[in-house]
Amino acid sequence: MQTFSWRSSPCRDGAQAGRRLVASSLLLLLPSSALFGQALQIAPVKAVRGGRATLQVAIVSPRGRQPLALQWEMVFPANQLRPLDGGSTLTALARAAGKTATCAPKTPGDETSGFRCILIGGRQPIPNGIILHLQFRVLPDAPKGPASVQLDHGIWVLQDMAQAPFGPAEGVVRIR
Repeated sequence: MQTFSWRSSPCRDGAQAGRRLVASSLLLLLPSSALFGQALQIAPVKAVRGGRATLQVAIVSPRGRQPLALQWEMVFPANQLRPLDGGSTLTALARAAGKTATCAPKTPGDETSGFRCILIGGRQPIPNGIILHLQFRVLPDAPKGPASVQLDHGIWVLQDMAQAPFGPAEGVVRIR
């Protein structure tokens, strides 16, 4: 069985495009953040069989409660998606806060695969907005329809070094 280890690499998106993505994503995410206070969110994407899918992971946290570090587990359907090597890409927003991300493979299940990830580094809190791109290859024989990418078992490390759990988040790759 092939395993993957993701390490963050610089994002090549333009500053203007990044600001538009952050602004549009935050507008979509604000209602759910009001309920939970702190959340990771994943915008849905569309992809074709044999193509690529890039999921944008955004953070939403109340002012003064922005984390210094994050840890989470990610699970996705093994019969639909495969992570690209180097497929964890930090955005300029996360890099400006001095963060790096590392994801290590979890023991795969019968139908799922996954990673344990950590976003850490520097003394600056992680600002709200899109912080990470997760890149997958859609398998050529993947069933059409939704492929759910779930983030769960999350822990925020706050500025006072207190830890706070955060609930599940789900992103969907709609395979055509």
